[in-house]
Parts: sequence; C-alpha cells; structure tokens
Amino acid sequence: MKPKILYIDPAHPYMEQELIALGYEIDKTNMTYADLLPVAHQYTGYVVRSKFAIDKQLIDCSENLQFIARIGAGMENIDTEYAKTKNIHCLHSPEGNADAVAEFSIAQILNLLRHSQQADKEVKNGIWDRKNNMGFELGSQHIGIIGYGTMGKNIAHKLSVFGCNILVHDKFKSNFGSKNIQEVPLQEIWEKADIVSLHINYLPENHYYVNESWLQSFHKNIYLINTSRGKILNTADLVQAIKKGKVKAAALDVLEYENIRLQNKAIEDWDEAMHYLAQSPKVILSPHIAGQTFEAMEKHARILVQKIKSEVLKIS
Repeated sequence: MKPKILYIDPAHPYMEQELIALGYEIDKTNMTYADLLPVAHQYTGYVVRSKFAIDKQLIDCSENLQFIARIGAGMENIDTEYAKTKNIHCLHSPEGNADAVAEFSIAQILNLLRHSQQADKEVKNGIWDRKNNMGFELGSQHIGIIGYGTMGKNIAHKLSVFGCNILVHDKFKSNFGSKNIQEVPLQEIWEKADIVSLHINYLPENHYYVNESWLQSFHKNIYLINTSRGKILNTADLVQAIKKGKVKAAALDVLEYENIRLQNKAIEDWDEAMHYLAQSPKVILSPHIAGQTFEAMEKHARILVQKIKSEVLKIS
C-alpha cells in the first residue's frame, strides 16, 4: 500500500505530480477537522495552508504522520513543538512568496508616498487636485524594517536600488549589515524612520508588538506598512495614532481580526476601530494578498517537494 498524503488545502499541480512520482498517494477529500480525526491514522503527510489547526488532538490521532507541509511562511496554526516530540517534520516555504511580499510592500509604500490611491478616487469623482497630492520620492526616505527573516531580507535588498536609507532591526539576528543595509537597534529606527515595514512572525510575545507606547516612541510622524500578521498590531492604538498624526498613513494587508483561515470578521461584526480603517482616506486595506501570486504558488510547491525529499525521504 502506498503512503497517503492528505491535501487539507489545495496546492499547485506541480506538487501532486512530484509527490506521486515519489510513490505517494494523494487524497484530496474535502474534510473538516471533525471528519479527519477518526481517519487521521491513515495519512503519512498533510499539506495545509490555513483551513484548520493541526493541534495536539489531531497530532495524537495521526499516529503514522511523518510530515506536515505548510504552504506559506507562518506556522502558528500548527503545534510545531508537540509535533516535533512525535518526530514529525514540520515544513514550510517562506522562500516561496518572499518576492511577492517584498514587491507588494514596496508598492504600498509608493502608494502612500505618492497618494496614488486617493488621487485615483478624486479624479474619478471630478476632483483635479495636484497640489494636495504632491508626494515624496522613495530615495529621500529613511525606511525602518522590523525583522530580517526571509521576508525582511528580501524587501531590504529590493529597496536598496531606490537609494533610500535602510535601517533594519532584528532582535534575534546580528552582523547582517552591508553597504546598503544598516543593522540598528530599535531605538535608532524610532529616531530616524520615515516609513516602517513590519516583517515579524506572530508569536505570543509579539502580540500587540505595535501598540500606543511603541508608536509614540517615533521622533517623526511615520508611514506604517504591515504585511506580516494582524495580531502583532493593536488596531485601536493605530487608529488613535492616525487621528493624532503620529502615523501619517498606513497600509494593512493583515488585520488583527483575522481567524485561523485568514478571513476577516463579517462587516456586521466590525468594531469602531475597523470601521475607522475602512472609511479613512489615510488607510489602504487589502485581504492578506501580499504573498498571493501565481508564481508564488508554484514556488511554494517546488520548495516543499524539495524539503520532503531532503528532510523526510533523505534524498539529496
């Protein structure tokens, strides 16, 4: 009998093709968490994005599981620590959408600096306002990047061609600075940054990493971009910072209200802060799409197949 892999979420066709060639059987049955529990012992591997959590209960039922392949970067929907005690390989593919996230982040920075979203709306409503839509050139800005993992590193290198001053802080890494990228303490970002782009994982200790105190620490009024995880940012505190002018404008691809499936609350359940974000001309919102490109989907598949080969099957 062939070892069986369950696709909890869809993946690029390349992945199925390669896994079959490696001798696996692919099961694409659309299961809920409750459906899976009694049959979990049948599977050697799970391919998952964000449909439901791979928690201790499910792992205990998955007695033959060898690996969990998470399509994407974040692993917060998987109990990786417990899985490792069961000798289950926890694989992910942050490299797969690093280019996509970096490009999207830079696009949003340019949108904020040049008022392109607001100008488009005004022209379509008969307003031709060149004076108030004058913006800033990216090369004149000090850009603070929080987090120098796969995503932070990629955006820093892409931004370097614009000639801007790039300041990077990562509390877990050191000695990564280069000619165009300055490794700095957080205090220096607070002192110098005009723009801040967030690229940190969601961990319990990062919950509300961006809060009133953090925002008020900046010497300048800043532009803020978040393409990492919504729960690292206190939305109510951000709203107050926008109202006070401490945050000049923000681009949020992720929101603290997102559930495990990366879905936002229904509009009837929005709180006051969410309504403010939706109505403010100083805020650009998008539905967690920074990493969503056709190219990224194929890259995720290729990276995960390679990791299954090298880490699970020990094929070089």
